[in-house]
Order: sequence, then structure tokens, then C-alpha cells
Amino acid sequence: MDEKKDLPQAEVERVEHVEHVENGVGPEMVPAPASHPVAPPGLPKQPWGAPLVRVDKVWTRFESRLCAWVLVAEILALCIWIFLKGMAAGYSGGEDKSGLVLRALVGAVLFGLIAHKALKPKDAGGGSGTVKDEPYRAAAGGVGDVSLKADAAAIRRYSVGTTAAVVAGLLVSRAWANFGAEYCSNLLNWLQSASTLTLIGGLRGVATRLTLWLALLGASLATAQGKHINVDVVMRFLTPKLRVPVAVLGWLAAALMCFAGVWGFFDNIAIVDFHAPVTEPCPEDPARTCDVPAGKRIAHVEKELGTDLFLLGRQISLDFKSLPKVLGGKNYNDYLGANEWNEWLAGSSWKEHYPPDAVDTMRMTEGTRAPLISIPGAAESAQDLLVKDINFIFPFGLLMIGLRFILRALLALSGHVRVDPDAAHGEEEVEETQLEKHGLPPSAEKGVSS
Repeated sequence: MDEKKDLPQAEVERVEHVEHVENGVGPEMVPAPASHPVAPPGLPKQPWGAPLVRVDKVWTRFESRLCAWVLVAEILALCIWIFLKGMAAGYSGGEDKSGLVLRALVGAVLFGLIAHKALKPKDAGGGSGTVKDEPYRAAAGGVGDVSLKADAAAIRRYSVGTTAAVVAGLLVSRAWANFGAEYCSNLLNWLQSASTLTLIGGLRGVATRLTLWLALLGASLATAQGKHINVDVVMRFLTPKLRVPVAVLGWLAAALMCFAGVWGFFDNIAIVDFHAPVTEPCPEDPARTCDVPAGKRIAHVEKELGTDLFLLGRQISLDFKSLPKVLGGKNYNDYLGANEWNEWLAGSSWKEHYPPDAVDTMRMTEGTRAPLISIPGAAESAQDLLVKDINFIFPFGLLMIGLRFILRALLALSGHVRVDPDAAHGEEEVEETQLEKHGLPPSAEKGVSS
């Protein structure tokens, strides 16, 4: 007790609480220390909320995995774009040294890996002949000294050889400064200018859209865990009984704002990108103009989306024709002749989506062309055609976040989600498991285990 007299009262209570638990006193008989109060109990759990809990877990698991795959795809797209960009640059003595730098890095990595595999000491993995066993063998029979020296020489040879290989890889980059530049340039230009990626802004455009998708997925996951941006000053002044209705009211208001944003984004994309009509003659008085009903705008966007999906399918079919030739080194701009283009054009239902005379103007009589689709009757090219379609990720993401808010409100009403202001700073599932198992607040359990 003398050791506790200099401690604050709250710390004394905490230490006594831990000592009681260690001495076998039941947790239910020991009051929780004042410095670590237990979170106030929420509403009793209702059976009708159990299916919602399963839905929430499945939804969260799916979004978590999707988030990981989107991140991997974004990194892969950026790496491919940077690699091809650097390899296509080459080096001819000008100011642009990006190709030379990339080749130096590639050479250093390749040479270093080869040296690592060739010179790696056989006993470096910790087997029966490792360096750490040699002193004992030396004491037993004197043979360990020779073996120890051999291992030290192997390690020195490995270190010097690997370092020399990396330096050599850096230095020889000048010898192959232009190797593969033309091939990589052709491949990069095809991806950026005459493939499906052209319709969404190329590799760089893919990375941009995936970043936006990743942000929306993160916002949805944060909402599901109650870790969204939240001002909880009011909640801290409310009694536990009032916290649930106030929290539910706030979540429903947030869901309403998300749904309003869904329509706002959709309407803007429909008018600006899809050129949906804004006004039309009034049915009762054609001399006046009235706002176009929302249903007509949605129908207009639906029709345009169907046409864009048709063009996407046509471009993918061209990619299957182009990919083997581009990988084989053929210039992507020269292989597609008039006969092959006209045969490909006649092999699909173009005239079901566009006027027949506009489709006929796409036929070629001679020469070659890039393997990129054309839009019948349109003056603009197909480049960035699908960017406007991908912009719908904004309203779709807001829709998912709004539904998350509603689901969280229902879980709170059913007693399966706490609305304690400090709950967002911890993991609810971990805390509840600890409470059910030990009957102690997480902080007290940590004190016992430590």
C-alpha cells in the first residue's frame, strides 16, 4: 500500500481493480476503475436485427476485397504506363534521360537477382551447417575453424559479387539505351490511341478513375464502421437514452443528403455529357416550354448507354485482332487494310443502332487505318468515349454510402450497434468479444495481461 500513496486516486482504483482480478475475484464483484469507465449499454439486441448484421458483414467483406483488387489494379496500371513510357523514350544524347534511367534500374535489378541466385551461401538459410553452430563444432574437434572461415569467405564473396553486379547493371544501361524503344513505343501508342483503353483515357485515365472508385469504397467502409467524419460534441452532452434517437436522426439526414447528391450528379451528367434535353414544348400549350420529366432523361441516358456498350463490344473485337500483331512487332497503324475493315464492319448489327447511310460512309476503298472504332455520323472521334459513362461512379458511390447510413441506423435501433461517442475510436467487434469473454472493459483486460 505504501507504493500507492503517491499515485492519483484514479490510478489507485485501477491498480486495485487489476489486483482483485489477478487474485481470482469475479469481475462482476469488482467495480470498474474510474479512469476507464465502461461504455454505457445500448438498446437490447432485437432478433429482427440479426439478418441485417449478416448483410452488413457480407457487404463489408465484399467491399474490402473489392477495395484491395482496385488498389492492385491501379498500381498495375501505373507501373505498366511508367515502364512502357520509359522504355519507349530511349536515349540519343538529348535532355530526356528517362529511358536511360529506367534501363539502368532494370539492369541493376536483373544483374543483382542473377548474382544473388548464383552466389548465395548454401548454409545461409539456418541449416545444420550455419555459422552460428561453428563455435560449438570448433570446441568439439577443431574442424569448425576451417568451416567458419569458409562460410565467412562465401558471405564476403556474396556481398561483393552482388554489389558489383548491381553497379554493372547500372553502368551497362548506356549500351542498350535504345534497345526495345521502337517496340515499346508501338505497344504504348496502341494502348493509348487505338485500343479499349483509348475509350477511357488510356492507362493514365484508368488509374485516375480507379483512384476515385477507391475513395468511394473507402468512404462506404468508413460509414459502415462508424468512422466517417462526425461532429460528436452534442452527443457527449446527451444522456445515453437520447443518444440513439439523435444518432439515428443524424444518419437518416446524412442518407437523405447522399440521395439528393445521387440525383444531382446523375442529372448533371445526363445533361452535360449525354446531352439529355432540358426543356420541351408543354403538352397543353406547345407555344410554352416545360421541363423535361425525369423519366425521359433517364430513358435518354439508358439508350445512350446501350449504344456505348455496343461500341465497347466492337472495340474489344478489334483488340483481339490487333493484340497478336502488335505483340509480334507489327505497326498498329498499318496492318488493318480496307478489305479486312469492311469485312469486320459487315459482321455486326451497326444499322440497328445507327442510320444505314451513316454506317455506309464508314466503308473504306483503299489504304490502311488505325484499329479504333468510328462513330457513324459523328464528327468527334471515339477517344474518351466511355469517360462520361464511368462518371456515373459518383452517383453510384453516393447511393451505396446513403444505404450504408440507413443500414447503420437500423442496426442501432435493433441494438446491434453502439452509439457511444468513443466507439468510433475502437473496434466494436473486438471490444464486444472481450466484454462477453471476460466481463471487463478492454483497457482493464490489457492491464491484466500486461
